[in-house]
Amino acid sequence: MTDICVYTPLFENVCIDTFKQMEKIIEFSADGLYVVNHEGLTLFANAAYEDITGFKREELIGNHMGDLIQKGYFDQSVSLLVLEAKKRISILQQIGQQKKDVIATGNPVFDESGNISMIVTSVRDITQLKELTKELTKAKSFLHLNQNRYTFSTDGSDEQVIFQSMLMKEIIHKIRQIAPFPTSVLLSGPSGSGKEVIANLIHQLSDRKEQPFIKVNCGAIPEQLLESELFGYEKGAFTGANHDGKIGLLELADKGTVLLDEIGELPLALQVKLLRVLQEKQIQRIGGTTTKQLDIRIISATNKNLKEQVLSGLFREDLYYRLQVVELSIPPLNERPEDIEILIDHYFSYFCKLYNIEKHVSHETKRILQNYHWPGNVRELKNLVEGMLVSVPSLTIEPVDLPPHFNIQHSQESSPTLKQRVEQFEKRIVHDALHKKNTIRKAADYLGIDHSTLVKKMKRWKMTKEE
Repeated sequence: MTDICVYTPLFENVCIDTFKQMEKIIEFSADGLYVVNHEGLTLFANAAYEDITGFKREELIGNHMGDLIQKGYFDQSVSLLVLEAKKRISILQQIGQQKKDVIATGNPVFDESGNISMIVTSVRDITQLKELTKELTKAKSFLHLNQNRYTFSTDGSDEQVIFQSMLMKEIIHKIRQIAPFPTSVLLSGPSGSGKEVIANLIHQLSDRKEQPFIKVNCGAIPEQLLESELFGYEKGAFTGANHDGKIGLLELADKGTVLLDEIGELPLALQVKLLRVLQEKQIQRIGGTTTKQLDIRIISATNKNLKEQVLSGLFREDLYYRLQVVELSIPPLNERPEDIEILIDHYFSYFCKLYNIEKHVSHETKRILQNYHWPGNVRELKNLVEGMLVSVPSLTIEPVDLPPHFNIQHSQESSPTLKQRVEQFEKRIVHDALHKKNTIRKAADYLGIDHSTLVKKMKRWKMTKEE
């Protein structure tokens, strides 16, 4: 029996048995297959293509690729690119109802005369691969970050001591030496340099870490209340006192640690009482007649020069030496510039995770931040990063998004031309449009420019849809 031969739009003059075999092969292919003729009209799409895109072949077959682009089926057509270039081409596409990421590879099929008779496009879903690649990139970034910094975390706290400078490495080494002992520690350094975080670390590395850690800001509590807050009082000790009396913060910290922040603000009268507590290891409430044994470790912190205050008569010399058994001087951020970049990276990562957002800082912005003098130290850096992440609408933080004083300093260092500033602003608008819209074509419509114009700009700026 002879095979019956037939003519189809897809396969010219093939035998029925052969055609059925080819059809089965095409249908069982894991990749989506899409075929157009030499004019760009859709001839065929297999089942895998339907699964990947969510489109039914009936709505595609017979339609020209240009019309399907206009209707929003695709952002671009690899088939039309192949017809123009007359060679195999691969592109990345967002396609289908779920806007999946795919690699589309168009292969030209030439007839005996060397003309394109059809184009067979294979489509592979890379959405999962893209997510895995993204996670791998993040993992590599964290690995690189961790190879170039030291990190200490305190138990049950999000606070971390992050550094790579030798200055901070020496301080951490000393903390690990002194933490196990009940020795008094004085932390000195400018405001915002991280003295409280260092105090947390000392407590957590000590054998008192399971006991209370009480923090008292001596400059924030009014002088008339500070004594009763620190030492407590018995019932009826003074007018307005709580009927049942009150336990003081020092007593609450028994067996634990007390941080006396801004110790330089402590009034002289209370300095005498604190000295007695340190000398006798006992405490007596206001209005009380009995004393209680006290086992506490005192960590003091100040941004003032206590030696100068001693010479000026504002701070007791004997108390100073009681508090300053070990003194750690925390350097300002501008004296340890090696730590600036890793702190920027850390706080960007921390707040992005905390607020469930994903933003990036441009290289130029990071350069400006690294060259800034940071008078507010780590606290200023942390607050700035948080503020920018929640207040800047764009996905990439550019120099224009920084507070004015950053750009004033930057403009003194280098003044970009008007053309450079306009291009920077234009690049930011395009970047945001590409993230708001699913396709390059829709982004171009949103911006009110031609699709080819946007593609040229993206090529010039080396910008991709995935950024």
